[in-house]
Amino acid sequence: MGRVGHVLFGDDDRLRASARATGAWLTVLLRVFSCIGLIGALSSGASTPAAAEDAPGGKPDIWIVTLGGWGVLEPRFEGAKRDTVNFRPLLNVRREGEKEWLTLPNDGFDFEVVETSNFRAGAVANWHWQRDIASGTPRGFKHIGTVDLSIEAGAFAEFWPADSLRTRVEVRNSVIGGKGLVGDFSADAVWRPVPAMVVTAGPRLSVANTDFMHTYYTIDPALAAATGLPAYEAKAGLRSVGAGSMVKYTWSNQWTTMAFVEYQRLAGSAGDSPLIDLKGTENQVSVGVGATYTFTIGR
Repeated sequence: MGRVGHVLFGDDDRLRASARATGAWLTVLLRVFSCIGLIGALSSGASTPAAAEDAPGGKPDIWIVTLGGWGVLEPRFEGAKRDTVNFRPLLNVRREGEKEWLTLPNDGFDFEVVETSNFRAGAVANWHWQRDIASGTPRGFKHIGTVDLSIEAGAFAEFWPADSLRTRVEVRNSVIGGKGLVGDFSADAVWRPVPAMVVTAGPRLSVANTDFMHTYYTIDPALAAATGLPAYEAKAGLRSVGAGSMVKYTWSNQWTTMAFVEYQRLAGSAGDSPLIDLKGTENQVSVGVGATYTFTIGR
């Protein structure tokens, strides 16, 4: 377990300066990703989906729609000791002839604005489950306080240095529920043992600014008095490290099935929080199975 930290809450100027510095750094990172995407699109002569024209001869576009979802056994919320079963929907819409990008379980819902043969970037959204003291959890975070379901929106960039290697970054800001900026980084080796099967595996890394860490891991004086836990101020920086793997098998043009496992270890200021160190667990494992059905519109 990580060590329990204690801070003095009177040093407001230092905390505000840290929050401003981290927020500014992540804002610059977002702009860099946008610039990289624009340069990549211009250099490769790629067009965005919005710029695609109708098929020759005035025929309407044919759209390929993929619907599905994951059944997931995962922690009730980040840092919880107990698991629950959740459902994650899957939706992908593309024009016939456009590239079908590989989607992994932890990817947010994305919409590419720029796209080349091995790069794409655009908008992304994701969420964090609610931490609810009224859930009846007999241990773990009971009586520790609540955090509403948090909806996050931001930008993503995905680059394939080779057909067998996928890298991706998402930088998102909480717009509903929680507060703060979070950046998730991943790299996955991609193996196709047979044409119908895809196997992926690779590391994960997550960082966050002061507002995000405060929302999920800080124990302010009021919460400390109510729970008996030591006061603690979580700082910006490393949030978690981990790894994940997925297996995907395409049975036909319509049906695909998948399975995955993801491991996350809360680290840095998050792992040292008494919420995790004393009441929860740093080790978080999610497993899931899923299926998708693909059909066309306009044919």
